Amino acid sequence: MTAQESDEVRFGGRWFGITAVAGAGLFDPAAHGIEPRSIHTGCRRGHVERYEVTAKRLVLRQLRAGSADTPPPLDGVAPRWSDRDQAWQYRKLAVATAFTGRLLLGRGRWAERPYPNTGFLPAWACTDVRELTFRDGALVSAEDLSSELDAVRAVAPARPATGEPAGDWVDRTFSLSYEYSWPAR
Repeated sequence: MTAQESDEVRFGGRWFGITAVAGAGLFDPAAHGIEPRSIHTGCRRGHVERYEVTAKRLVLRQLRAGSADTPPPLDGVAPRWSDRDQAWQYRKLAVATAFTGRLLLGRGRWAERPYPNTGFLPAWACTDVRELTFRDGALVSAEDLSSELDAVRAVAPARPATGEPAGDWVDRTFSLSYEYSWPAR
């Protein structure tokens, strides 16, 4: 299976990939009449969001979606087809989220130990990790957890456990769960 494209969050002037989600209220394409389909093997779920934390709010800024039909406008923005991405693009959005929960964000690759090149990038494979907590889309707290990763990397699942069914491994790596991205947290 192929590594999957992560949604991203611009925080503190830098882009981070979302490595884990615990909560509800992120953008849902189906709730807006968008029926995503796989864009390519690295984007099987058919959509990628780019958010920004601005004025202490989590806001959707861009959306890329695969769709058999032209999707509807979103927040007054009509989608444009991108031949390069083979997907519909929404840019210059300002869709406020009502997300309540935690986002684990990562950037930079830790190169001393391979990570599973399947599914979503786990936090333990990153050198710069932040955890953002939101209530109804408002930023409540932000923690730099980068220095806590050394102990996690020692036990992180870089490959399936002996005897683990392949389907279980795929389900785990294709999830955005804290249990996979930050084992023992």
